[in-house]
Amino acid sequence: MLEARAVSLSRQGRLLVESVSLRVAPGELNIVLGPNGAGKSSLLGMLAGLHAPSAGEVWMAGRRLRGQSAAELARQRAVVEQNPLTPAGWSTLELIQSGAYLLGDATDACRRAMELSCTEELAQRQARTLSGGEQQRAHLARALCQLLASADAERYLLLDEPTAALDFAMADALLAQVARICRELNIGALAVVHDLNLALRHADNVLLLNEGRAAGFGPTAEIMRREKLEAVYGVRLAELSSREHALRAFVPLPHSH
Repeated sequence: MLEARAVSLSRQGRLLVESVSLRVAPGELNIVLGPNGAGKSSLLGMLAGLHAPSAGEVWMAGRRLRGQSAAELARQRAVVEQNPLTPAGWSTLELIQSGAYLLGDATDACRRAMELSCTEELAQRQARTLSGGEQQRAHLARALCQLLASADAERYLLLDEPTAALDFAMADALLAQVARICRELNIGALAVVHDLNLALRHADNVLLLNEGRAAGFGPTAEIMRREKLEAVYGVRLAELSSREHALRAFVPLPHSH
């Protein structure tokens, strides 16, 4: 289990995250939603071990994250940050293989990661020439290569706005792919996403953040209710549904004059 236990984060006298708790279980895709500046990326950074909480603790697989080395963290979790670095001159294969540089030989892990992310046909291309969607898949493959090269029983994937540069169809396909990989490999995932409807379609659980505090965490259907979302985002919403496809969606309503 990946757990945040009442974590807070302060920077330069500003409280970015305040006493947030959540649990990510293996095999689940969890999504963090909230307005700009709500603390989503700051929270993900603490869960990844990139920022030490100012208060509270993060636990992963029964161990406190604080004080663990980079190599120890690399065996347990992989991170795809916003606008991840794509080094000049690297092929896509080299980019993917770099995910396991702290973990030894990763030939088999790399091959499996490319299969899962559908990046085999990109392997010999220069990584910087890939489209936005292809680069997102390549960095997902890099993170998967890291996790597959690990022998740890529990592994977690942390994604910071993986769909930000993608059109709706590509964003939907990427999150569907992540959800499938979670189930197939029994990996727990947490993704920061802005699109409410993508969360409705793919998340097992949702954490709703507002001004650094949790406005709700739990099963998607329970958290994503119109009144709660309107209060957090400060906008009126219409809730649409399709019985034929068993789908729900939210659409912002025009501002009243």
